[in-house]
Amino acid sequence: MVRKAHVAVATEVHGQPIQNFTCRELPFAKLELFDICIDPIAIYRRNRDIAQDANDDFLLATQIEGTVLIKQGDTEFTHHPGGLSLMSAGEPYTVIHTQQSQRLILHIPNAIYKERILAHQKDRKFRARLMPPGGLVTIVHTMLKSLASEGDTFIESEQYTLAESLMELTAAILRSEADHDYEQQHRQQSALFRRTLEYMENNFMDSELSPEKIAQANGISMRYLHSLFHQAGISVSKWLWERRLKATREDLLDPNMSHMRVSEIAFRRGFNDPAHFSRAFKSRFDISPSGLRKRFGSVEARK
Repeated sequence: MVRKAHVAVATEVHGQPIQNFTCRELPFAKLELFDICIDPIAIYRRNRDIAQDANDDFLLATQIEGTVLIKQGDTEFTHHPGGLSLMSAGEPYTVIHTQQSQRLILHIPNAIYKERILAHQKDRKFRARLMPPGGLVTIVHTMLKSLASEGDTFIESEQYTLAESLMELTAAILRSEADHDYEQQHRQQSALFRRTLEYMENNFMDSELSPEKIAQANGISMRYLHSLFHQAGISVSKWLWERRLKATREDLLDPNMSHMRVSEIAFRRGFNDPAHFSRAFKSRFDISPSGLRKRFGSVEARK
């Protein structure tokens, strides 16, 4: 469950009381989206607020209207509409709305952020940051706007799929930031890692795919293969399991594959032990493979 963060706010700006403030809360799988419309105001989150609520969520935000000034730690920036900002609720911050504005804030629980985003970065030291419009940033901005306007219409399976996509896109944005300087010095290593990932993507359904086979196919040693993945914050085996589990989940939700048994789908996607697969699937998605198919299959049938 997303925890609410305590903040202190200025009740007046230039001597005028705050008149306009609305906040819609939209549960979104294991995340939560806040749609905030507010007059000019200063918002402070202090050490005593953090001690009071122990909230260490991460906050991915975008501006729809208006401009805000943000300061956290040694980082300070101006957030204009269209861009993304990322902060931690576990550290003090100041957000100053300089004019009437609309702001969307996606609360990402600490555990999910560390597993789904931070683990895939080369530099795993967090810092608040501004991500200007363009490329993937604009795509995530548009997705957040769509979620705010259509959030009440998504069924649980759709919420989960969209949340997964948001996490992957956010990780990709942050990874590309970190990669810029890294690739200047290690371009060859980066190209090798991408080529290895492409090979794994094309062959993950091979139940006999192993680190040894991956290393041999890409002309590198086992030690170097594990080093490449260690620098990316993930292991070879975990990448394979995650990719196969996500693929089986997609198949189980596909009405065109409803005639196939769960074990057939598992074998098709590279698993060779149905019992082990079922345990791993339930651990990853909080529901058994058959439970997922039963729950969302009946939803589809009622449409």
